[in-house]
Amino acid sequence: MSSSRAAWRLSPLVALITIPGPSAPLLAAAPDAAPAPMTVRQAAAPGVIKAPCHGSAPSDFNGDGLADLAVGAPYARVDGRRRAGAVAVRYGDRHAAPAGPVTWLNQPGGGQAGAGFGASLAVGDFNRDHCADLAVGVPDQVFGVRRPGAEGNGAVQIYMGSPNGLRPGQVLTVKALKGGYGTDRFGAALVAADLDHDGDAELAVGAPGLTGGGGVAVFGLHGRTLRPGPLVTERTSWVGQHAAETDSFGSVLAAGDFDGDKRAELAVGAPGDGLKTQGSITIVDPVERSADYVSQDEAGVGGTPERLDRFGAALAVADFDGDGRADVAVGSPGENSGDAPAAYSQGAVQILAGPSMRQIGRTWSSGGKYDHFGAAIAAGDLNGDHVPDIAIGAPGRAAVRVLKGVRHQGLAAKGGSMLTSPFGSQVQFGWAVAIRHFGQGRSSDLLIGSPGAFGFTGAVTVGRTLNLQGGGLTGYSIG
Repeated sequence: MSSSRAAWRLSPLVALITIPGPSAPLLAAAPDAAPAPMTVRQAAAPGVIKAPCHGSAPSDFNGDGLADLAVGAPYARVDGRRRAGAVAVRYGDRHAAPAGPVTWLNQPGGGQAGAGFGASLAVGDFNRDHCADLAVGVPDQVFGVRRPGAEGNGAVQIYMGSPNGLRPGQVLTVKALKGGYGTDRFGAALVAADLDHDGDAELAVGAPGLTGGGGVAVFGLHGRTLRPGPLVTERTSWVGQHAAETDSFGSVLAAGDFDGDKRAELAVGAPGDGLKTQGSITIVDPVERSADYVSQDEAGVGGTPERLDRFGAALAVADFDGDGRADVAVGSPGENSGDAPAAYSQGAVQILAGPSMRQIGRTWSSGGKYDHFGAAIAAGDLNGDHVPDIAIGAPGRAAVRVLKGVRHQGLAAKGGSMLTSPFGSQVQFGWAVAIRHFGQGRSSDLLIGSPGAFGFTGAVTVGRTLNLQGGGLTGYSIG
């Protein structure tokens, strides 16, 4: 398969939008300060749409029936506050991927230096008005006095969709669940899904720094307000796992109906699990109060748990084998082949079938040193055949591998496309990937974040039609 085939919508982009902005150092070493001062202020959505929201697109924030795009920039400088963070929003266009003016969102009041607003994003209807709402993770927000060297307490800022665009709503914190704050990094990961089959989206919030190895908080909709539900940790009685402070349980989240019961379950990554950071995932059903632990030690899962594998550092969910139940693609960006030293971080990805969590097909890997293949994964239909394909980021190589889905079989055993960075090799092209459908035909678009592009101001490429550059558009998180 060639990356120039129009059906895959992966040929070079034709539009370039430039927005001056801050640095976004992520994988590679970079200056601590932005190369130039920048002020990010919240802006109104373009235009005023009088019609009510009708929710025809999952990420339609302003109710015009078109898919919109949000990109996190957690390293953005806001009113002089270094790494306060921001989110760039582009509202949909009837003829292409989102191509309107950029609307910048930041914490009401300007935010806090180092808070990392935009480190994670999730989209769902959190007030039943049929407009998509946006949850923004702020995992390094500190309440009270910041202690030297301590991680953040964390928060989640909800932005409510409306015919006039996104507007600030609730702020969620871990205090509502446990009565106080710790170095929890609450909001480091987010996913919205209907976990109880009531038609409403619940919001799951990862807190990988929570005492005891991390946790996941679930918020449910009561009326038009999100209220705290269960707090799930490895030590929860019905989870029953050994827990260590470095497990980072909840640092990665995904959701899907893995057992075919019409309700979504959570896939929770714990890439720090194990004495040597081998990593694991847990399939969590907070309604039925059940949990299934999965690691490379388990029967039916390929590979061997090794030092610094970080199995579970990236997750993507789709029905790859066509049996009507969700499967999960699991990234192990620290995996190495043969006798390669652990620090080489070549990377690997494997697909596990729901509900058995046994591997489908081969393990996909990279032989290059420091590729970090599998650091980001996205699943979706890129060629319009109604079969999920997969995009795998290898930011150390500045590349993304695209693999074609085969009906009822998973992924094609051979072939695929390797997309390389148009911005150079030291830009972390592939740090974040996402697949979204912007309403143009049957096929979806591939979004790729390059946080090191343009002097660490960052860039996000979208399909064939849009390139966002600068302004902290790191592609650290895409919603």
